[in-house]
Amino acid sequence: MAAKQLKFYWSPQFQLFSCDGAKLEGHGFIQTNPSHDLVHLFIAANGNMPWQPVESREQTCFAEYNAVMLEHLLVNCFNAAVLGSLPAQQIIPEARKFLRWFVSEHYAPFPVSEEEAFRRFAEHLDIERIVRLFPYFYSLRAWECFSPTYRSEVYDLEFTSEDDPVREAPEWAADPNILQAQELVRQKLTEAVAEARSSWPKPESVFLPTSSASPSFSPQAKSRKSGLGFKPARAR
Repeated sequence: MAAKQLKFYWSPQFQLFSCDGAKLEGHGFIQTNPSHDLVHLFIAANGNMPWQPVESREQTCFAEYNAVMLEHLLVNCFNAAVLGSLPAQQIIPEARKFLRWFVSEHYAPFPVSEEEAFRRFAEHLDIERIVRLFPYFYSLRAWECFSPTYRSEVYDLEFTSEDDPVREAPEWAADPNILQAQELVRQKLTEAVAEARSSWPKPESVFLPTSSASPSFSPQAKSRKSGLGFKPARAR
């Protein structure tokens, strides 16, 4: 499968997020953090999941659920691994708690229950792809946490769904904080998928008549990559 080409540009005045030509544009002040909008592109890179809050309310609901669920899982992993502000065992429960409120109140009426939305999210989640791309989120989230002026800055990144930032940037491969957080992400996404699967309906058994019963990611070349590390780009 060809690598998806993704573009992330965020500034206080203008935002552009695109995947293989499908794009979202924003003009003027935006309430969401840059990291939330980057996660929408992670969902696009993942594939087989709604990522654009456009066209219909139903698609918007699922696109926002997918982004918010993944965002909270990644933020909680960052908080546990880097800030030490959350016990690792609370990463998934805290995310699910927020998304239950999101479904029952913030986006009510939601097309399905939170349990069904979580099942759909987990069914199509490409864990290894999200883990590979996670360092982009890590770097941006760190800037949000430690730069008091992060919302007045400009962020610019072009990447593909097959990127492996740790392998492409030796300084990231040598950073134990990134590697530790990345492994925690892998662990918790795997646990989240297992949790969702445990509640999936079990297939009904089929009993045959006795007489007929039988024994039983190489990175693609990029034309341009800017904003690596998410230090603010120059405004344009």
